[in-house]
Amino acid sequence: MKNRKVVIIGLDGANKTTASLVGINNTKLYDFISTIPPYTPPSWTSIFTGVNPAKHGIIGWQKVDVEKNHVGLYTSKDVKYPRLSEVLEGANLKSILINLPMTYPFSGIKRKKRTIIVSDWASPRQSMFPQRLEEEYKEYLIDPPHDWARHGKDEYPRKVKEYTETRLNLYYDLLEREDWNLYFIVFSEPDWFSHIFPQILEGKDSHIVAPTFKLINEFIETAKSMADALFIVSDHGFEVKDRIFYVNEALAESGFIKYNRLKAKFVRLAKNIVPRKVLDTLITKTKTSASSISYIAQNADAFMVEPATWGSYVKTKNRIEDIKNALVEYDEVFDVIEFSKIHRGSYLRNMPDLVVIPQKGVEFSHEFTGKITEKTYKGDHEIHGIFSAYGDAIKEKIEFKKSPRVYDIVPTALHIFGLPIPKDTDGRVLMEIFAEDSEFAQRKVKFSSLGGISQRKTSIEPKIVLSLKGENNVSAN
Repeated sequence: MKNRKVVIIGLDGANKTTASLVGINNTKLYDFISTIPPYTPPSWTSIFTGVNPAKHGIIGWQKVDVEKNHVGLYTSKDVKYPRLSEVLEGANLKSILINLPMTYPFSGIKRKKRTIIVSDWASPRQSMFPQRLEEEYKEYLIDPPHDWARHGKDEYPRKVKEYTETRLNLYYDLLEREDWNLYFIVFSEPDWFSHIFPQILEGKDSHIVAPTFKLINEFIETAKSMADALFIVSDHGFEVKDRIFYVNEALAESGFIKYNRLKAKFVRLAKNIVPRKVLDTLITKTKTSASSISYIAQNADAFMVEPATWGSYVKTKNRIEDIKNALVEYDEVFDVIEFSKIHRGSYLRNMPDLVVIPQKGVEFSHEFTGKITEKTYKGDHEIHGIFSAYGDAIKEKIEFKKSPRVYDIVPTALHIFGLPIPKDTDGRVLMEIFAEDSEFAQRKVKFSSLGGISQRKTSIEPKIVLSLKGENNVSAN
């Protein structure tokens, strides 16, 4: 067990098109179902814990307290379920974590004696744990190139390539020089490019991303040679959006929000693409958001704060059915479902009341613009990410009984390490990936009592996923 090496490579926001541009063989790419909502903070946290947002506590970047009319920020301290690395710590196994959201500040990860951490892009500054390594690698701890507008679209790809080249010195060093059992790294570059250059999602202008994606592919190939099992996953997929739907305007039109249009002109809650100098900027925006939510919440039965969460908070609970019925009348809305019918967990009280699911090609906005819809052309999130697996014990061609999901990585990794899986995990061991004569295929799955009894059976989340794929119908009622 202590000699096992598992690599998890995250390609943030990759779909099959962008994963292919990275150099992943199409025959090795499988659908990988994201969280509902398909959003960076809850999805990567689910990949790293094996449970849904109501169990791990993270739904977005912004932490909304409806009763106090306040918005704060989620950090590592808000993750309420043990991470994979923390479970491995209990077995004296070593982990390296690079660029994972919700790992900053490092003090929020309680068990990390045998863990090396490189802060994610949403940190106020790029740093490392333990501190001694930060001094050694400080020349590579450069800030991500978030301010693409300043560089311009022509210059931005070069800036991303320079950033990736510099950081790869650190990634290779930790991969090749340090002792580890789990090496988990997230490359955010596919997400950044997909937001700014939506044409790559349609197979166009691949030359824009080719230099950076080539560097990532070379790293993947090196990591393959060192791992017993290597998984490539994305937290969500991407698609081209052709319409914006202003949810709060729709709620206002239906009588659930009353607002002064002049005041609302200055009210902007969090943008659904997080800006440069991420956490510092988020803090600034949170101050704005706090006053904004205070203003809106005082005059609203329901409102949306962070559009990419698909979440609507309801202050007047006895109007939930009216709100659902009003929103589903809009062509841009696929369905509206109570959050509690999708996810179960101890932190349900911190989640939005309603999940508003967009139609294909629709992006949500919280802003007040005086209109309900608007045409656009941009890339944004959708539920189908990617999964790929490699290793001597991994089949060349995998036939899944059902598509792998973000919750499945933790139980599968624990099984490879010969460790028990928490009984209340929302995932399963992906037994289909193992060669029949391998140790992993022949070994019986073990369970532990950590966390209690699973509540997943009562969730309608799997039905929603099928419905979004056009394979089923799900009622909002």
